[in-house]
Amino acid sequence: MLEDIKFQSYCWSLGTTSFRVKDLNFKIERQLQILKELWDENPEINWNGNDSIQEEYYNKMLQKEFITGEANNKPKDARQKTSGLVQIGVIDDNRHISNIGQKIIDIVEQDDFKGDNIFNINKDSYIYLKQLLKLQVTDNGINVKPFAVLLYFLAELKHLSKDEFTYILPLATNQEYTELMLENIKMHRDNKKTIEDIIQDKMNNMTNYKSAVQFIKENGINSIEEFSIIDMGRKGTKYVEPMYKFFNDLYEISQREFDENALDTIMTFIREQTKKNSKVAKYWKDYLRYSSRMLTEEYLEEIKEIPLFNFNDKKQYAVEFFKVMHTAKWKATLEDYADLNKRYISLSDIVIFDDDKIELDVFPKYFFLNISKEIVNTPILSKEEYNNFILEDIEFNKIYDCLDINVDDVITQIQVDYPDKVVSRDSIKTFIEDEKLRRFNELIDTKFSENQLIKLFNDIERNDRTAINEYADWNSDIPTIFEYILGITWYRFSNRSGNILEYMKLSLDANLLPKTHAAGGTADIVYEYNRSDEYPEHKVLLEATLTESTSQRKNEMEPVSRHLMREIQENDNDDTYAVFVANILQEEVLSDFRSRKNYQFRGKSSVKTGLKIISLSIQDIIKLINVKVQYSKLYGIFENAYKDTEINDLEWYEKLIKNKVNNLYKKS
Repeated sequence: MLEDIKFQSYCWSLGTTSFRVKDLNFKIERQLQILKELWDENPEINWNGNDSIQEEYYNKMLQKEFITGEANNKPKDARQKTSGLVQIGVIDDNRHISNIGQKIIDIVEQDDFKGDNIFNINKDSYIYLKQLLKLQVTDNGINVKPFAVLLYFLAELKHLSKDEFTYILPLATNQEYTELMLENIKMHRDNKKTIEDIIQDKMNNMTNYKSAVQFIKENGINSIEEFSIIDMGRKGTKYVEPMYKFFNDLYEISQREFDENALDTIMTFIREQTKKNSKVAKYWKDYLRYSSRMLTEEYLEEIKEIPLFNFNDKKQYAVEFFKVMHTAKWKATLEDYADLNKRYISLSDIVIFDDDKIELDVFPKYFFLNISKEIVNTPILSKEEYNNFILEDIEFNKIYDCLDINVDDVITQIQVDYPDKVVSRDSIKTFIEDEKLRRFNELIDTKFSENQLIKLFNDIERNDRTAINEYADWNSDIPTIFEYILGITWYRFSNRSGNILEYMKLSLDANLLPKTHAAGGTADIVYEYNRSDEYPEHKVLLEATLTESTSQRKNEMEPVSRHLMREIQENDNDDTYAVFVANILQEEVLSDFRSRKNYQFRGKSSVKTGLKIISLSIQDIIKLINVKVQYSKLYGIFENAYKDTEINDLEWYEKLIKNKVNNLYKKS
């Protein structure tokens, strides 16, 4: 019996908790680039079992500022940071770049993300989608295709709640449990089962937990050594000392009149657990109904309803404690994995994570509707077959036979549910783009009001990373977020005219939030305007930076001018200009941009003179938001400032831009 009481995996997860996954797209791309450099320099060296090359990779990451600090065990850290890349097949187990990984590198280095596929997602996202469809987990008795299970659940249930995604989906560890967890979600929605019921049902069906319960019933728990066995924590008796003490203390409390000493015991335990693992502590708090009411008579009555306080037999009490303890562990582990799973699944850009609702984007929802069960039931491959399968670049419709479907059938299904739209093979791309633009406008209304934008700009100017990161579930760094909210702000200035999703040269995830990539080199946002009474047909290049002082001179002076010049050369429109927005406007940069008014360059058919570059600070943008400025008004201010011939370069921004913005603000 004792040999059966050991930890067994009860859920699947993607990636590794040892590697922080924020900005996952960027982190994958940079690691691939750094690994490529490592192998270019060490072509004949093996990774596996080679601490030296693993440490060299760690040092390369450190040198390139991909990581910070010094790991105690550099080879182990290098292995952990690359293990998630092995799982999705962009590198092999020996950490060499696969053909799929090389495709990602090519997309990044060519800055060529724009996709041309049936899902209308970026090229890299399409590659990740194919990899996720192939991905299977077969460790420790688990045999499952995680992404396929998600598609199946979303097809059958339309959506998942955050709790269903976190606590139930990953428990679908084989075909039997996939069907069982699908039914469990339905029962949970009908209030027939709690999350805890579902977890404990699975626990009761696993041999290690059944053996542990049998051991407790036969022997009881009479020593810390026995408690350590049923804890299954694999870290020895010292690690379980606080929990073992609480196990005994709580039993003593249950056998006497509840008093303030009992409350103090519970509160001390919760505080200690919170320091160790706040997620475990959270479940114990819920179970023990821990709150500010604990010192009231009402709580003293409630405590009698808690099962742990209603056993006279210590063996029965120990069984209940065992279940509560492991339920807390399961929930904490599942919460740890949920963010990882979300990040990796989000690489596909077809799954929308919207607060408490997870669902497929509109076209994928219909595409996978009738084939998801076939995908989830495709055979689990042997290790050798799978290694070839995950590393091979396979055409989408050849990954599984059921993926080779008639797109016209999908379109017909969409048309039935969208009778007011024209949905055909010729117009499906437009339909998808229109749906995204509709959702984007809803997103602006809910998360990016004028006041919310002002707060974000202020947070960015102060470099308050905590406030920024808490605002939304970003998959991007602060500079990219800055570009993104500047684009939204300009869209508001322009009365939401035009297709902002086309104008922003940013990659957006399925939630329409920005993604950071390891590439760069183009203008951040290129806004297009048709001819009107106030201005001619033209484009505006919005260039945003958070660099300061000499870095601003080095990084922005030449690229901004080059981007604008190239745009004018390619489209032969002399009315196109650039707006440069920064947290601090460096004097030399302002002077250089103003001097470009007299700059000569070769156009398509003639020599051209003059680059119009307007500079604005973050505070200027905030004031313009406050006055609800219209773009036509801004265009007039910018045009008059550009044409002015009397004010010198050093005073030009202060008098003709900043003061004009301030005057608008004062009048409002």
